[in-house]
Parts: sequence; structure tokens; C-alpha cells
Amino acid sequence: MTLRLAVFVLLLLLCAPLPSARAEALFGGDGGGFEAPPPAPRSRAEAVRFLQRAGFGARPGEAEALMQQGYAAWIDAQMAAPISLQRPAVESAIAAAVLVDPRNGPAYRPLRLERWFRTQLDAPDVLRQKVAYALSQMLVVSDADGSPLDGEVQAVAEYNDTLLRHAFGRYEDLLRAVTRSPAMGAYLSHLRNSKTDWSYTNGVLGPSPLSPDENYAREVMQLFSIGLVERNLDFSPVLGGDGQPQQTYDQALIGATARAFTGLAFACTGPASPGGVAINRNCGCTGSACNFSTLLYAQTPPSYQGSGLMHPDRYAPMVCYPRYADTGRSATAVDSYAVLPAPHDRKTLLAGITLGPSAVACHAGTPAQDRQACIDYCDDQVDTVVASLAAHPNAAPFVARQLIQRLVTSNPSPGYIRRVAEVFENDGSGVRGNLGAVVRAVLLDAEAMNNRPGPEFGKLREPMLGLLAVWRAFGAQPGSSGGIGLTRPERAYQQRPLGAPSVFNFYEPDYQPPGEFAERGLYAPELQIVNETSVVTASDDLWARLWAGYSRSGQTSTPFSVPANLAYLPPAELEALPSDPAALVDALDERLLAGRMSASMRQLLIDLVTGPMAVADPRRKALNLIHLIAISPEFALQY
Repeated sequence: MTLRLAVFVLLLLLCAPLPSARAEALFGGDGGGFEAPPPAPRSRAEAVRFLQRAGFGARPGEAEALMQQGYAAWIDAQMAAPISLQRPAVESAIAAAVLVDPRNGPAYRPLRLERWFRTQLDAPDVLRQKVAYALSQMLVVSDADGSPLDGEVQAVAEYNDTLLRHAFGRYEDLLRAVTRSPAMGAYLSHLRNSKTDWSYTNGVLGPSPLSPDENYAREVMQLFSIGLVERNLDFSPVLGGDGQPQQTYDQALIGATARAFTGLAFACTGPASPGGVAINRNCGCTGSACNFSTLLYAQTPPSYQGSGLMHPDRYAPMVCYPRYADTGRSATAVDSYAVLPAPHDRKTLLAGITLGPSAVACHAGTPAQDRQACIDYCDDQVDTVVASLAAHPNAAPFVARQLIQRLVTSNPSPGYIRRVAEVFENDGSGVRGNLGAVVRAVLLDAEAMNNRPGPEFGKLREPMLGLLAVWRAFGAQPGSSGGIGLTRPERAYQQRPLGAPSVFNFYEPDYQPPGEFAERGLYAPELQIVNETSVVTASDDLWARLWAGYSRSGQTSTPFSVPANLAYLPPAELEALPSDPAALVDALDERLLAGRMSASMRQLLIDLVTGPMAVADPRRKALNLIHLIAISPEFALQY
């Protein structure tokens, strides 16, 4: 049997349908009867398993360090580590590029993706990076082709950094920063969201046809905080007297919330030099007077010579322009901007919170002594909405469940969700929404740490994260020119960071594949982007990336030269693997599968090494086995 045929036969065997017990590893257990987790991993395999959840995989040496440090101390150190921000590096790269050949925004998107993947190869703050990635799939913005952010490379990179900065802070603060982000404002259209003007026509006070955009008001409730129905702490629906789930909001609440999200637009800070390149911006005002400029409200911060290098105001937090914010007053001097007739003078928000009208008139000509009061009113109503969402009882199980799904298992037990949600409600010191405490609870829960999980525990590994896990497991390095070579990962892996096709992400947390999943009421979100075609394209791309720099021309030897713009596996890492076939397979099992390879798969791989691959050099054996393991169902299931 030729080597090519042997590999093909083995691939068919590895990709055959799993026994039902292994296939059910996508599901969630009942959360009962687990022992308390040990303070530190008891083996390297246990450490790898944890690091594949808490990061993007274990680089050489990281598992051993975790074993010495222990789980709690490792998490503490991760939360204290400096943040590996991405926007400054992206901005510098764009600035250097525009000085040579100024191009439009989309041309520089590859620089953002290169930086994101470069960061994940060896970032020291792996936990923060992983949590920010999880949050990016909950609080979604996207620069997908044709989206409002298609050319806003710096703004999207800054949004990623916003998630990084708040990954371990209070959820309310994160939600406030997201609400103020121009990237989110552009994506969900509350940037320059203007109030309905009430004025006099033929002596009668009435509203203009313009109504505030409701897009962000709807999605911040449905997707970012409380969901569609009332929930208990374990995520089960709260049933009304009719036995049906109770809605969290209605159209009236959406409308009132949209009115509160009015008046936000770009700040104006004057001239700036992003990446050392000067971009002039004349605000024509100073201090609070700028917040009352109709010109600035409508103005988009400039770019360098019309290129993709944007003025920093393009990604700085949005500010309030009270003239365009709904203050519960008319928009005409005829009645001195009087308070509107009830109920138009107020906004009734979540939990019955009512915002009354501004105490002073806010318009383009507001006198200097009243300006700050108007700005405060505008800021306060935005903050009040955000605070009401973070304080809602649903926020705890809503956030808990999705973080568990992204980090640990697709179908967490009600008990698992409840335990994490309780930490969201109170971190032990009276703080609500402490994401650092919530992440710790997600990772260290007894259900997550159980080394013998039930057959209904685990999740499908995201295709793109499978590549990262392999890269990190063998200490992948950028090419000699610093490149990673992954600028359009969605073509092979059906996803890319902050590039989802819609605000609903690449897949939804409640996605149920038809058939047994749906019949059993179980979820497998990642399967929404996995199909027969995507499995093949991902396998082919992974093969090419594993062999980056290695020659495949010879039959028994595998020469290597460092590629210029592709990440590669260092030859030393491959050559350090055991030469004995069984020991080699076991070492790869530990690095990639956390020591959970089935006996049948192990024997198949050993037979391949001792048979058709017996004459191959160590590099070739290792690369072939890594690829076969990485495209196997056992690697696809992360548990």
C-alpha cells in the first residue's frame, strides 16, 4: 500500500461516524455529583485541557508552568498581566503603508487580521485574549464585506481592544463602553441617532416624521444583555399564569430606549498624528461649546489624503450633542423649548424606570451656563439605560450561559449556569457583574473540571480555533518578514475575528441542528458553520499551513527553510518529539487531545508510523500525524 493510499484510508476511518457515546460529547451533562477540582493540574494532559479552554491552546512549556503555579494563581497572574492591545500596532502599520501608497480602508483589513493572529501565537495575556474573543461573539460588530465597518480598520481594532480592557471588569462598564463605541454606533446605527423634533405648524405643536432608529435599542436587549424572555438563574424560562414564557420587553420599551440613545456622535479633539502621520482637524470650538455644534454632529472625522488611515476621533468614544438628544422638550423657540405634553415628555425604560424631561432647554443656542446640564442629561439617560440592563435579573444567566458555551460546553447543566450566574449577581464582595469573577467561576466549576465528564458534555471546536490550537501546541512562529499569512480565514474556516455576517454572529447560541439535536432539545452552535464542504476546505488549508516552509518533494526527507510571510512550526519542535511510534502518538495525543485519544485511533496511527511511514524522517512523520489528528472527530470535539 502506498503512503498516499494509507493516509487516505486512515482519514476515512478517522472521519467515520462516531459511536453515539462519543458523538454525544457535544452535549451538556447534568452537573451533579462532581468532586471538587484539584488546586493544580495533576498531569500535563489536564493542563493542556484547561489551557485549550482558558486560551487558544498550550504553547510548549505552558502546561508545565500551570502545573507548578496552580489554577487560581495562574488566573490571578493572567488578570494582572499587561494587555496586549492590537489597535496601536495596526494603526502604525497602516500609517507606514499610506506614506508609501495611500489606499482606501478595506485594503488595510489584512493588517488587522495579521495582528490579531500574530497576537494569539504567543500573547502572554492568553486568558484576556480568549475572553475578549468570546465577548466579540456576544457583543458583535463586524467589518464583513459591505458592512458599515468594511473600511474602518482602526475602529474595529479599537473595539477589540475595548473588549480586552473590560474583559475582567464590570459588565455594566463593558456595556457602557460598547454603547459609546463608534464602531458599534456605525454597525447598529445609533451613531447620529436623532430625536423626533416637536415644533409648531399652523399654530399646532406636533412631531416631525423622523423617529429615532431602534436598531441598537432592540439588539442591546435581545443579544447583549437580557434576551427575549424572562429567565430564572439557571436559564430556565419564567412562566406566567398561562404557563407560557414571559417577554422581557415590548415595542413600547424599544421605542423609549431608542429615544434615550439619541444625540451620540463623534467627538472632536483637534489635530492628531496616528502612527506619526499628521491629520488636521479644526473643531472651530472649545469645551462644551463643541457639544452644541450642528456642524460637528454631522461631521465625520477625516482621514489622511482620503486613505484608510483615520483620525483617532473615528474610534474614540462617542459624545453627546444635546440638540439632537431627546430631552422631552420641543425643538422650537416659539414656546421657549417648553416641556412636551405627557407622555411625550418622559421615557419609561426597563423595570419601570422613568426619565423625566431636562430641567433646562437644550438646543443649538443653549446659553453657556446651561450647557453642562444638557450634556449631563444626555449622558445620564444613556447611562441609565445601560445600568438598567446590567441590573436586570436576566443579565446574570444570560451572560453566564454564553460564556460557558464559548469556553467550556455547549449545553451546560442548569446547575452550572446557576452557580456562575450567582457569581455574576455577587462576586463575594457585593459587586454585581464582575466578569473576572464570572470567568473564574466558569473555568473552575466542578462540572467543567470533571476529568470524566458524562457523554453529553463538551462542544464542537471552532474551526479557526482548531488551527490556533495546533499552532500554539508546537510553538508556531511568524515568517521571516513577520507575516502569518491568514488574511481571509473565512474562506477556509468559515469565520474570522470580528467579521461575522450579521449581528447574530457566525452561529447563534440556540442553534439546534435538525434531527437528534433538535429532538432532544440540545444545542450545537458551532455546527451552524460546519458542513461537508467546510470540513474539506479547512482540512486542505490546515495541511498547507502545517507544511509551511517544509519541502514535500522527497520521499524520505523533509528539508525546511523559513517562509517569508507564513506562520510555521519550528523544526526543532518536531524533532524533539519521541522517535518510538507509540511514544510519538502519545506525545501528540497529550499536546492536541489532552490525553483523550481513543484506543482505536491510537492503534491506527501507530500502525501508520510503523507501516507505510516507517522510512519517513521524523519531520514527515510528525507533520502527517499532526494533520490527521487535527482533522479527526476526536479533535473536533473539545471537552
